[in-house]
Amino acid sequence: MKKVGCNRSSKNTPPHIDITKIPDRVWFNASGQGRWMLSYYDELGKRKNKRICGPSATLSEIHQAAEAQAVKTISTFKTLSNEFQTTYIWKKLSGLTQKDYLGCHQAIVNRPTSTGKLGDIPLDKWTVGIVRKYRDKRAEESESRANKDLSYIKRVFAWAYEYEKIPLNPATGIKKITVAPRQHYAEDRDYHYLLNIAKASGYWYMPYAMELAYLCRMRMSEVMDMTDANELENGLIIYRRKGSKTNITSWEPRLRAIWDEIKSKRNSILKDRKQPHPLKADQRYLFISERTGDKIVISSMKTAMSRIKDQAKAQAIKDGIEFVNFTFHDLKRKGISDTTINERRASAGHRSDEMMRIYDVLPDVVKPTKN
Repeated sequence: MKKVGCNRSSKNTPPHIDITKIPDRVWFNASGQGRWMLSYYDELGKRKNKRICGPSATLSEIHQAAEAQAVKTISTFKTLSNEFQTTYIWKKLSGLTQKDYLGCHQAIVNRPTSTGKLGDIPLDKWTVGIVRKYRDKRAEESESRANKDLSYIKRVFAWAYEYEKIPLNPATGIKKITVAPRQHYAEDRDYHYLLNIAKASGYWYMPYAMELAYLCRMRMSEVMDMTDANELENGLIIYRRKGSKTNITSWEPRLRAIWDEIKSKRNSILKDRKQPHPLKADQRYLFISERTGDKIVISSMKTAMSRIKDQAKAQAIKDGIEFVNFTFHDLKRKGISDTTINERRASAGHRSDEMMRIYDVLPDVVKPTKN
């Protein structure tokens, strides 16, 4: 892992110092008589440098000086969070996780308190009580967002404690809010009503994405990742996320027709754009933009789904019918619930009974006791 700060070089470094053993974020400025510098981030997240030792300092003195400055240079949650976002750990996170964490960062640091913004409170003032209070207040707005923000707070402080940037972790022992799992079942009439609205919308991909999610019991991200490589002779192989087990959904007329229509539309878009197909099957995405030819991103899919749901609610009022809205993820729940009892768990790819209790929302139909 590359250390933060200026590039290290032994060319102008004092000969009595082993360059490989100097602390993280410390470097030698050879201008003038020379001095050891510490690279850090201020309260606004801007990188700065500060002198900590003269050129004659020993390795142990350099370490002591760097440690003495640790708390001073990382003084608020905002600066701590900003530095975390420059680390190797952060870079290893998926793009979606980074985006979600950035949203958490903004919500946390801009939270108003009696003394200013939460992100500007000095780290030595952070306590278990402050973290707990934030969680509880945030939960009044959204329990799920409160849990996401808490996860980010805990992750930042755990990283800071591990790397000795703080003496104590104020998020230790703070538990997430217990949120009852969503149990909504999208009725057939509601599903087909929304599906027809999607077909009439300007989002060509939405009805196909909805059908795949339902028939193959998939999450939105799994649907958007589908490529030609998922097509097998005996069905569609579904590479599931969040620890679920990969499985194959066998072909049947409805699924086969949907899949062929998506491929035809995809091919038509590329032909109109005079854009060649990628050579590798796993790079030939099914859901692409008519405007750019690139893979459609999750944020675009979420926006399209939100607008279609709004259209459905407004149209239902005009039609004078009862319509119960549902989320895209409810399509997976509906698909699992509509599957026969013996095949539900295998079809969903779930490894535990606990996950099945979340997604299997219809009561089982059983025979009466034998006489």
